[in-house]
Amino acid sequence: MTSESLSVESWLSDLPVPEDYELLTCPSNKRKKAKATRPVGSSKRRTLRDIQPNAMAPSSPTQDKSDGKRKQSPRKTPTTPKPSRGRRGKQPQSPEDHATTPRAVGQLSLLTKKPLFDPRSHAAAGTEDDIVEDDTSLTSEDSMHKSSTRSSQRTLSPRKARAYMQDTEMSVNIAKIPSSIYSFPPAAQNLRKDLEALQKRKGLIHGSIRELAQEKLGNDDEDPLYKDRATSPTPEETFEHLQIWHRVLQIEGAAEECEVEDCAEASWNAEVHCKILRETLQGQWRSKNVWYRDITTAKIFDEEHLPKIPGLSAKSKLVDFAIMVRPQESTVLEDAIEGKCSSMPSKTINQTDASYIRNKPIAISMEVKRPAGNEDVATVELLTWVTAHYNMLKVLLHPNNALVTFELPVLPLIQVHGHMWNLWIAEYKNANNEIIVHRRISLGSTDKIVGIYQIIASVQRLAQWVAEEYQPWWIKAILGVDPETLDVRQA
Repeated sequence: MTSESLSVESWLSDLPVPEDYELLTCPSNKRKKAKATRPVGSSKRRTLRDIQPNAMAPSSPTQDKSDGKRKQSPRKTPTTPKPSRGRRGKQPQSPEDHATTPRAVGQLSLLTKKPLFDPRSHAAAGTEDDIVEDDTSLTSEDSMHKSSTRSSQRTLSPRKARAYMQDTEMSVNIAKIPSSIYSFPPAAQNLRKDLEALQKRKGLIHGSIRELAQEKLGNDDEDPLYKDRATSPTPEETFEHLQIWHRVLQIEGAAEECEVEDCAEASWNAEVHCKILRETLQGQWRSKNVWYRDITTAKIFDEEHLPKIPGLSAKSKLVDFAIMVRPQESTVLEDAIEGKCSSMPSKTINQTDASYIRNKPIAISMEVKRPAGNEDVATVELLTWVTAHYNMLKVLLHPNNALVTFELPVLPLIQVHGHMWNLWIAEYKNANNEIIVHRRISLGSTDKIVGIYQIIASVQRLAQWVAEEYQPWWIKAILGVDPETLDVRQA
C-alpha cells in the first residue's frame, strides 16, 4: 500500500460522524449513500472507528421525541426505467409482462402445449392412459400462430388412438390369426401357408456348407435345416453360399452389439435391417423390379388420407422401410409410372411425396422399434400408414376401374420389435369401408443364425408376392394396361 493510500485512509477514519446516523437503501446498481443529520447543540464528535458493525444496518422507523408520533424513514419515489442505449433503445421488460410478451422460438416451448399426436413422444414414457399433455418446441416461422390456435388441443396415447380408429369413417380393426370373427383373406392364404412352413426350418441352409454350419450350430445330419444335395454343388455355388454364411454371421454380431449397447433405432436400421434387406433382395429379385428403401424421413403428404382422429397429424406418422416396385431404367413400365406421376396434382403415386420414392409404388411397409421401444406406438404408426396407403390407392384407381368392381389388394406389413420380425396382413373391405389387419405371422429373429436365415427366406417369399401379384395388379388397376402386354424389362 502506498503512502498516499495510507494518508487517505487515515483521513477517512478521522471524519466526524453524527449521532443519528441513518443508511438509506438505494438501487442495487448504485453505491450506498449515508444520510446523516446532526442534532442542534450536539458537541460530541464521533469517528468511523467508533461505529459498531450493527450501526451500519438500515434504521427502523424512529420515535419523534417532540410529539410521540412515529415517523417513517424517507423513501424515494419509484421512477420508470430509462431506455437502454446499448441495444437500439429496447425497453427492459418487467417480470409481470413476461408471460404476455412474444419470445424467441426457443422460449415458446415453455408457454405452449403440444397440439399434435406424436406417438414417438410417448415411447420413452410408455404411457397407455387416456389423454396426455406434452410440451414441445416450435421450429417453424408461424409457430406463434400455431400456439395460439392449437393450444387447446390435447394429444392421445397410442392405445386411445387405436380405439378411435375403430370408430372413424374408414374403421381399422385388428384380428388375431386365427380369428373367430374375421376370416383370413383368401388372396393371402398361399402366402401365409408358405411363410408358416418356413418356421419349420426345412432346407434353409444350402447343403454345400453343411459341415461348416454343423460345426457352428452343433446339429446332426438328420436335421431338416439343410437342403439335400442330390448333385454335387459347383465351386461357384459353394462360394456363393459361403459368402452368404459369413454375412449372416456379421448380421448376428451386429444385432447382438446393438442390443448390448442399447443402440438407437437408427443404428439398428443401419447395422442390421438394411443389411438383411439388401442380402435378401439383391440379385434375382432386384432384376424383377423388387427393391427396398429406407423411408424414415418420408411423411404422408395429405392429412385427408389419415384416420379421422382428433389432433392427428401427418408430420409424425413415419415408418422405417418400404419394399417397392422399382422399374428398371429406360423401360416402358418406368415411362408409364412417370406419366402417372405427372398427371397427379401431388406428383407422386404414393401416400408420401418424398422425392426418392414418389415414382416407385410401395408394396410392403416396415416399422421398426428397438427392444426398449413401445410396441403400441409401432402399431399406431403402421395402422395410420396403411390407412393412408389404401386411401391413396383409391385416388389412383384408373377411371375405367370403378371401386365397386375392382378390389383393392391385401397389403403385407412388417413389424420389427428388437430381434423379432412379424408379418401382418391388411385387407380392405369395400362393403363396410373397413380395414382389417390380421396379425401375426413370425418371420424369424436376428438373435440366432437360423432365425436370420428364416427372415431372409421369408422376405424372399414376400418379394415373390410383390413381383407376381402386386406388380401386375398395380399395372392393370392404376395404369389401366394389361400386364401381359407390357414388357417390364425392355423399352
